[in-house]
Amino acid sequence: MKTDKEKKVLIPAEATVEETSAECVEKRKFTGADVWQFAKSQKNSLIRYGAFVLVLIVFAITTGGKLFSTYNMKSIISQVTPLLIMSVGLIFVFAHGGMDISVGAVVGLCSLLSVYVLNDTGSLFLVLLTCIAVSVACYIINGGSSIFFKIMSTISSLAIMFAARGIVTYNVSRTEDTIRFSDSSLVKLFSDNYGFMIASCVIIVLICKVLFDYTKLGKQAKATGDNPLGAAQSGANVNLIKMLCYVVAGVCVGIASVFAIARVGSVSENMGSGREMDVLIALILGGMTLSGGTRSKLSAAVIGSITYVLLSNGLSISGVPTNYISLVKGILFLLIVVLTLRQSRNIRELPR
Repeated sequence: MKTDKEKKVLIPAEATVEETSAECVEKRKFTGADVWQFAKSQKNSLIRYGAFVLVLIVFAITTGGKLFSTYNMKSIISQVTPLLIMSVGLIFVFAHGGMDISVGAVVGLCSLLSVYVLNDTGSLFLVLLTCIAVSVACYIINGGSSIFFKIMSTISSLAIMFAARGIVTYNVSRTEDTIRFSDSSLVKLFSDNYGFMIASCVIIVLICKVLFDYTKLGKQAKATGDNPLGAAQSGANVNLIKMLCYVVAGVCVGIASVFAIARVGSVSENMGSGREMDVLIALILGGMTLSGGTRSKLSAAVIGSITYVLLSNGLSISGVPTNYISLVKGILFLLIVVLTLRQSRNIRELPR
């Protein structure tokens, strides 16, 4: 009699290998749940690049290629430049969990002072320094009020917005003539030199990229956006990091102001009005989450700004009325906010 052990049939090595390979292939098959999970984990990137590609395709067709005409491309570059520079700077503020709605008023104030300085001195370099200094001062006050007086960043930036807008409105209203450059040729470098605009954007993006991704400033700012208490316990000087982020934002907004006023050439009461929403929509279109944190990407500011300007130009060339363009922007803003909204479970504030 053969024992049970002897009755066992040995499986050929080939069969074992084939069976094992088949099992591995079965395990590697992607299911619908896997695809959905991947889409959820990469939704910001999908929004960022998907919106850009969609806008390109849709308006390339609806405008009959006019979107990419030489004249319109120059217009796009001149519009993208200030918006991109502002967005790249303000992403530092949003990354650490802050909020700013004063950028439009700060641009208006810097533009007003730049006209006065250029008309009095004729120095474009002094104009640039003045805009940077004034903008940085505004953002230091904004950040300082939020950090040291425990005022919500939205409220402190609202106060800066009212103050800056009030100064611009007062000066414009008490002047009978239009406040404009006496010699607009002095600012042609910032208004007509498209190579200079592109080079400025590239240089500023590269500098901010290094600061945002490869230095303690950017890394700790993003960590603060996720969990301020955790960042502080890990050795980060949270208040200093926040202030430095506001300084970076101030420098970028100051530089962007020169491009903005050079393009327009004159200052009105509404100079810079709406820029805060332009920046917010650009960042949202770029897949930026308003809660900040480690998911913040500098590419959101770059891709989002370009997408936003292409969208605005495409709608305008397609014949959509101006009022409806604003409506479309508002709907897109709400839609993408809903898609990217992430309720943070982290502690948002340091203990007082």
